[in-house]
Amino acid sequence: MDEHIVFLKLNFLLILMFVVSYLLRGLGIPPIVSFLIVGFSAKLWIEPEGTELLELFKEAGIILLFFFIGMEYSIERLRNVLRIWKPALIDLILNFLPIFFLAKAFGFSTLTSLLIAGAFYPSSTSIVAKLLMDFKRLASPEAELLIGILIFEDLFAILLISLMIPLKEAGSLEPSVLPLSIIKMAVVLAVFLIVHKFLIPRLKSILERIADDENFVFFILGLVLLAGYSFKLTGLSDVLGAFLIGVLVPEGRTVQSIEKHLSAFKELSIGIFFFFFAFESDVLIPEDLTALAVLSISGIALKVVSTFWSAKVYGMKKKAVIRTSLSFVPRGEFSIVIASFDPVVKVITLPFIFLSAVIGSFMFVFAPKVSEFLARRAAFPSRKAV
Repeated sequence: MDEHIVFLKLNFLLILMFVVSYLLRGLGIPPIVSFLIVGFSAKLWIEPEGTELLELFKEAGIILLFFFIGMEYSIERLRNVLRIWKPALIDLILNFLPIFFLAKAFGFSTLTSLLIAGAFYPSSTSIVAKLLMDFKRLASPEAELLIGILIFEDLFAILLISLMIPLKEAGSLEPSVLPLSIIKMAVVLAVFLIVHKFLIPRLKSILERIADDENFVFFILGLVLLAGYSFKLTGLSDVLGAFLIGVLVPEGRTVQSIEKHLSAFKELSIGIFFFFFAFESDVLIPEDLTALAVLSISGIALKVVSTFWSAKVYGMKKKAVIRTSLSFVPRGEFSIVIASFDPVVKVITLPFIFLSAVIGSFMFVFAPKVSEFLARRAAFPSRKAV
């Protein structure tokens, strides 16, 4: 193929990703869904070999996503997860175990069922956090609970990905693989805590000094990608390495400089990662539509029920409980990352991600009105009820 035509198509692709996301954002549809739509449409006019120029962004996108997620967490903030352990446990049990057993009942292998359950479990951090911000609900009673559960889900998903990668490479749940992965992770976490406590305080002033340099972007981008690749070479998850490096970044000028230099590159890389997820998917609708329908309906219903119960356990009032339960449905980045490990999981999960992201976004928007209406109905029962 003429390289000039390929280059022109890629230029048009980038413009199209912006235009579609811009237009759909006005309808309340998150950018992740827009990138997936463009990915599927591009299969009609871009050959797979024509996307080779974007491979670097594809590889860097997921690593940078988890690096920036790590920067949002400090050791102290991670400890705060313990405060919401009961709601977080309810969320985990009701959204992970039933989907796992349903997948097994439909004939999927144990490993595939674990991946499907892992993809269906976590709500989208980016979508939910963005919606809380856009609709000015960060000060609402449910914001602290939802953000706390999101942190727990993020950490669990990172742990799950780190364990699933060696299991997936082994091809089965071999007894020797899981203990070795756990030992590796324990060693990594021990080294991480030592570096955080003893090395980072000594390096903070040096990092802040070099962070002011206009070429700092080369250092930090190379360091993050190197950390991710190094973890991958040792049989661990590259996203775990990127996340831990992000947590290690000391607050202050270093964080501000990284956000200044890398934010645009991160957004570009993440968008292209989601584009590739759809572009490289061979089939959108699985052969077993019954499995897709049951799993999708269950995934949405279980998230509403679990969040309702979590909000009650957290001590919220009735109206806030209803509003919270309707605001946590969207799935997104973590679901896509977990689904990308297995073509079978991708086929069964992608339609659900679409549905939950779109339906969940609309549910979030209308949650305050619905909760107000239901609370009024409860406060003023009909005469027949009396």
